[in-house]
Amino acid sequence: MVWSGSRAGLALARYWVLFLMVMGGVAIAPAVAQRAPSVAQQPPAIIYQAPPDGTWTADAVLDDRRVVTDGKLGAAQGVAVRDGKIYAYGDVYNTAPRVGVIREYDLDLKPTGRVVWLRRDGTPLILHPTGLTWDRRWGTFLGDTVLKKAVIFRLDWERAWEDGDLDRAVLDVIPDDAAINGCRPMFVQLDGRTLLATADYGDVRPELRLLDPEALLKARRTSAPGVVVHRVLCGPFNQNLHWDAEAGRLTCVENVIEGRGWRLDTLDLARAVADGRADGPGVRVRSFTFMPHDELEGFWPLDKERALFVTSGRSENIHVGVVRSARPRPSPPGAR
Repeated sequence: MVWSGSRAGLALARYWVLFLMVMGGVAIAPAVAQRAPSVAQQPPAIIYQAPPDGTWTADAVLDDRRVVTDGKLGAAQGVAVRDGKIYAYGDVYNTAPRVGVIREYDLDLKPTGRVVWLRRDGTPLILHPTGLTWDRRWGTFLGDTVLKKAVIFRLDWERAWEDGDLDRAVLDVIPDDAAINGCRPMFVQLDGRTLLATADYGDVRPELRLLDPEALLKARRTSAPGVVVHRVLCGPFNQNLHWDAEAGRLTCVENVIEGRGWRLDTLDLARAVADGRADGPGVRVRSFTFMPHDELEGFWPLDKERALFVTSGRSENIHVGVVRSARPRPSPPGAR
């Protein structure tokens, strides 16, 4: 074929996009920016391809397990508990147009019927929600990760639930351009100061970063000078974070390999910051690796014993049980 001029360049670009979609089943999605893309620009429904599986050593189990399926979450991406209610959020990839959602449950995991669709003015705004967190001063923050690009939204939580969408609830939209493959915001406290933590999904020098919320809102991007106040080299494949304010511990909710497995890596945050490494002396409080080979997305303790886990599968995507240490044993491909 002979190509010439700007029209030829556009045609060539379209050719390669179609080639990649046909050969690799790739869903092409724009990164979320200050203004949501039109419905016509939304990515097609994801053609899911399971990542390669592997074998690892498991040393923990989820006992007394109860499993719930909520297909209306799409691919669940996380879970949080606030004011006596459970909030699970997901990427409803199997609808057109693709859109994110937050669903409310009581503490017995019964849906209350309340839902927030993560769209504004009828157009999907947050497609792949990653990280939901609150602070009395700074409000509600929710991450979004599309094609490894991260955006942090500050929302009016009450108004979102009044409207059932984000028409009047978006307060700030901040690109997380310091991130490597996505964001997962979580408010933490360090030395009497409230900071916003986030961590990378990738496995090439992944970082846990602590951001100054005031500087973040002023600069409106995470890479601006003074926004990142601490960096810690951490484990790979971080899907979410959980903060234990009483103990001063941050749990990284991780996959064991890319796209598969359950791991909880709990760090003493003050020691992590002082050392700069999750692997530093005295930093890691404990690490639990479980048998299942599906994709862990979120974790949140319900009480001193029971905890919630959410996974991205179409069924059996919400789990509650008691985490216990176990004798180390191999977890082969496909284990559950």
